[in-house]
Amino acid sequence: MIMLTEYILLIFAIYWLIIEMLRVKGKLEKWRITAYGPILLIRTEKGLNFLKRLALKKKFWKIYATTGIPLIYAGMIFMFLLIILMDYILLTTPPPPSEITSPRNVLLIPGINRFIPLVWGVIGLLVTLVVHEFSHAVLALSEKIKVKSLGVILALIPIGGFAEPDEKQLLQEAKTLSRMRVFAAGITSNFVVAAISFLIFFHLLSYITPAIAILSDSNGLIQPGTKIVEINGYVVKTPEDLEKALLKSEKVVMKLEDGRTVELNGIIGIEIVDVSKGLPAEKAGLKKGMIILKVDGERVVTLHSFMNILKGKKANETITLTVWDKGEIKEVSVKLTEKNGRAVMGVLVQENISGVVFSYYLANKILSTLRSIPTMLTNPAGWVFVMALPITSFNSFSGIYVKMFNAKFGDATFYILNLFYWIGWINFYVGLFNCLPAIPLDGGRIFQDTVRVIFGKRISDNAVKLASALIFTSIFLSFIIPNLKGII
Repeated sequence: MIMLTEYILLIFAIYWLIIEMLRVKGKLEKWRITAYGPILLIRTEKGLNFLKRLALKKKFWKIYATTGIPLIYAGMIFMFLLIILMDYILLTTPPPPSEITSPRNVLLIPGINRFIPLVWGVIGLLVTLVVHEFSHAVLALSEKIKVKSLGVILALIPIGGFAEPDEKQLLQEAKTLSRMRVFAAGITSNFVVAAISFLIFFHLLSYITPAIAILSDSNGLIQPGTKIVEINGYVVKTPEDLEKALLKSEKVVMKLEDGRTVELNGIIGIEIVDVSKGLPAEKAGLKKGMIILKVDGERVVTLHSFMNILKGKKANETITLTVWDKGEIKEVSVKLTEKNGRAVMGVLVQENISGVVFSYYLANKILSTLRSIPTMLTNPAGWVFVMALPITSFNSFSGIYVKMFNAKFGDATFYILNLFYWIGWINFYVGLFNCLPAIPLDGGRIFQDTVRVIFGKRISDNAVKLASALIFTSIFLSFIIPNLKGII
């Protein structure tokens, strides 16, 4: 049976063959189409009149783009420093080969980059490119610079749009500030669209809540993502409900959303999944795999109850843990230490309800992280976090992540959340990337004009060449250095 990937490759090969045949016959040129391998630039004048009408609000557009220039300078400094920091890390402590450093994941191409889902990625990228390019066109028209055509970028499917201002007018005849406004317009619009999309996304997060569902089941009885209706006769919707239900009995009788009833027999407690070196837990002999049953004689059945007990403890206080260790129950004394203003023992834990782990706490952590993003964006560290968000923390509401939440408007809520998440993230990422002071990026053009005004043409040309060489070499090294061992 031929795999789906092979079908796609076959269709793409036929598409490319047709392009080459039309190019040889001169048909593409006649139809105002330029081919760069399998990528087509299809030009048209349709839509220009609409953009010309938009450009009539000249004062608004000039203020809009001028306001964006300082923001681009801030993005330029941030991104350049990020490149320098990346170089330092690559040369001093190069990361090992991984999915993150894989060349396929350096490119912002949906379907190629494994962290960017195909459908949402294509929609987000399409919106980003259209907004970016058409903003250039509107600003060019408002500055009385001719726009020769608009167009669609096609690679079997539409992957973007473009505007084609008169290059001579833009680069040679336009005044410096007018030219800078035209280059600034695309990035500014990307940031504006990102801000609007994220605002909608953050608002929609209020329509979902964590569900009591199964994250994993070592017994193999319950499918991950299955929601729980009742436990031991209690309706469970919150951690408090879960705690009351589990304290009722040593057994666990769960009623599932599909109507089934499952009874579990086993240890109920808090499983240690990792122990930090040098901290009290390790010194006391606690090990991975042990299950904490009680703290100072008080039974703990959920993370909620475990964390509540620890909140009342202070640094240097000694607590007694009753733990289950390979069939044996024993007591361990641990003297707490202070870290980040609170008492800790140095363990990473999860619930273990007779071999079942619930998803509520992971879902709550995801929601808390996403809701905290607006405050993160007030400092550069937050910008870095958001840039890496789909890779390090959250990709989309799909698969088991959908089953971990209850949504006010059903599955449609998750579709809309994904839509605005990816439109927001790709616009934010592309906007920041375009701030880099390298030709042919918009940031490079603005950097070149800025240096030219202060120091003259010769210095500006040399400065932008040097910056471009450094930046693109750094990007190239970012996926070569981590993968050197694999290449060698």
